[in-house]
Amino acid sequence: MFHYIFEDEAEFDDFSLEDLKKLEASLGVKLPESYVNLMKVHNGGTLAYSVLRSGRVPDGEVEITDLRGIDLEEGIGETNYLIEEWGMEKGLVIISGDGNYWLALDYRKHTGNEPPVVYIEEDTDEKPKQVAKTFELFLKKLEKPEEDDFDIEYEDDDEDDIIYTKEEFEQLVKEGKSDIEIANCFYQFASMDCDISWFVELAIKAMKAKITDNLPYGIGEEVLTKLNETPKEDWPIELLDELANEFIGFVDSNGFANPGVIKYGKKIKRKIGM
Repeated sequence: MFHYIFEDEAEFDDFSLEDLKKLEASLGVKLPESYVNLMKVHNGGTLAYSVLRSGRVPDGEVEITDLRGIDLEEGIGETNYLIEEWGMEKGLVIISGDGNYWLALDYRKHTGNEPPVVYIEEDTDEKPKQVAKTFELFLKKLEKPEEDDFDIEYEDDDEDDIIYTKEEFEQLVKEGKSDIEIANCFYQFASMDCDISWFVELAIKAMKAKITDNLPYGIGEEVLTKLNETPKEDWPIELLDELANEFIGFVDSNGFANPGVIKYGKKIKRKIGM
């Protein structure tokens, strides 16, 4: 019924009834029927209807980038790990968020399968705030972002496009000074015909260099793009496994693990079957 809220393909494969029972047992809850039915149609992913308006969120409006799907190790299956890692209260089931905010089903005082949905703002002393009485009502509140309606003229767009050589890409990663240019290089070469082993090796070097806290997101997206555009028989499995471990072991400049970055490592491992 609500599958239209998603933008891209489902993040996870279909799940079985046995998978669902195992997950609910590990979380100690009974998931909302509306959530389970939605995940049967589209098991997690990026949202097209991503705006949540509420007087209980900062500035009255927040963007919910994705909804976590049903998976034993990822998606909402990461809840127990996230609760412990981020010091959140037990009884929450995380359905979205990356550390800047969390969205959760709140079972702390609820024993049925229709808990309220709460918003948790990180780095504040604010307690979780209820934004919907049920998951289904939460879905009904989601809106599409408004598109900017500006008439902007662009002249000589092609003159502004920078094409990097392999040597320039290698030098930028070696120097580790410009995260924007490095991200642009990964974006450029992800869709170009180039040696995937060389591409993954540069990704490993960039991850090891810990240039900025944000760069791993760009690297992760472009590595996945590269894999989607490269025949599986050409994938450098050992290098990809090494890269996946870099994502999984990544800590930011404050010494914290980042679930958003770790997710890329798990996705790569799932793709290569490790």
